[in-house]
Amino acid sequence: MLSARRSYRMFVAVAPLLVLGACDGGAGTDDAGPSSERDAFVAPGTDAFVAPGTDAYVTPGTDAPTTGGVTYYGNLRPVLAQHCASCHVEGGVAPFALTSYEQATSWGSRLVEVTRDRIMPPYLADNSGSCQTYRDARWLSDAELATFADWVAQGMQEGDPTTPEPMIVPPPVLTGAVSTLDIGVDYTPDSGRSDDYRCFIVDSPGGYVTGYDVHPGNRSIVHHVIVYEPTSDAEGDRARSLDAAEAGPGYTCFGSATVDAFPVVLWAPGGGATTFPRGTGVEIPTTRPLIVQIHYNVLGGTGSDRTRVDVQTDARAIPAYIVPIIHSGFAIPPRTESYSSTHSQSLSALGSISPRVYGAFPHMHTLGTSLSVSLVSGATEQCVIDVPRWDFNWQLAYWYETPFRVSSTDEMRITCEWSSMGRDTTTTWGEGTEDEMCLSFFYVSL
Repeated sequence: MLSARRSYRMFVAVAPLLVLGACDGGAGTDDAGPSSERDAFVAPGTDAFVAPGTDAYVTPGTDAPTTGGVTYYGNLRPVLAQHCASCHVEGGVAPFALTSYEQATSWGSRLVEVTRDRIMPPYLADNSGSCQTYRDARWLSDAELATFADWVAQGMQEGDPTTPEPMIVPPPVLTGAVSTLDIGVDYTPDSGRSDDYRCFIVDSPGGYVTGYDVHPGNRSIVHHVIVYEPTSDAEGDRARSLDAAEAGPGYTCFGSATVDAFPVVLWAPGGGATTFPRGTGVEIPTTRPLIVQIHYNVLGGTGSDRTRVDVQTDARAIPAYIVPIIHSGFAIPPRTESYSSTHSQSLSALGSISPRVYGAFPHMHTLGTSLSVSLVSGATEQCVIDVPRWDFNWQLAYWYETPFRVSSTDEMRITCEWSSMGRDTTTTWGEGTEDEMCLSFFYVSL
């Protein structure tokens, strides 16, 4: 991740860049990316469907779901298909499959626990509406949570196996000019550790990145992928030096790219192609490399991997920037159950411009327990992202249903909370395994 000092300089530098962006990018848009139809399930050959927030097949014109208790085929399977099956399939990154009645029953009570506590599906930002809502959110509705609980409480009934299988509308695909970032080797993770973070240097195709699609070579071990752009040619050279200095392909990079860089691609299992808000893109110069960080988790599988990342690019776009709000001045005392710290950052450097904010990318390390950011405008404070249960293993991008603008008279207020019960010394900001962070990147443009 960026050092605090350089990140602040980068944020200040964004203001004039955004002004220049207004000259060659055209007018802005409130579009937050193409909406997905993945939340609609259709029973093939019938008019029945399962709509978001419901827990059974419904036929248009009827007033209520099918009665007779909660069953696997009639109620639970559609929810599993929508929210779980993309990972919990044979050969997937999840350690077990959930695509049959027998598999679901073997995990019945545990399914209730992890969904109730929102450990699964892995979506960390609060999408309840109390603090923003996000597109393509892996967020179970109250009715869907009740489906898990009721199914187990009612004896895990099987239901009718001839019930039409739910079908998910295919996810979005990239269009136009698409280049492939290839790590170039078959990499076998270090079997001596359960988690292996590896960074690979790849050439930049240049232009503006307007979307991406990640293709893991070995889905059973690829936990997440982040593509970083170094903040300067010098930082790009430093990444190349790290690669050259370490034996084998790539270099070790726990928690960050190890050089000053910001994320351009963030991917976790289950996601399809992601397109940035319409007409916008992040410029990636050809003079510096891109860094593909892959988190390998070998608990779910073995073997080698050669992950590829497709990036959709355009020669021209409304310039977008991924800028950080950072709190680096904390000192977490040892053996503390809950320690929180807040930092307010003025946006006065924006001057006369008022950029639009489309998405957020929060980040902490392993001691983190929660993170929130609010926008303070005069006497009004608006929550812009709330992560009530931080999990370092799931670092995701969150795209707002409704983008919002900020101005130079506003400030951003970030609060992080940590638990240091396993530490005997004070923990401060840093990029190492034993250090911590408190920041959130934001995707912005005019």
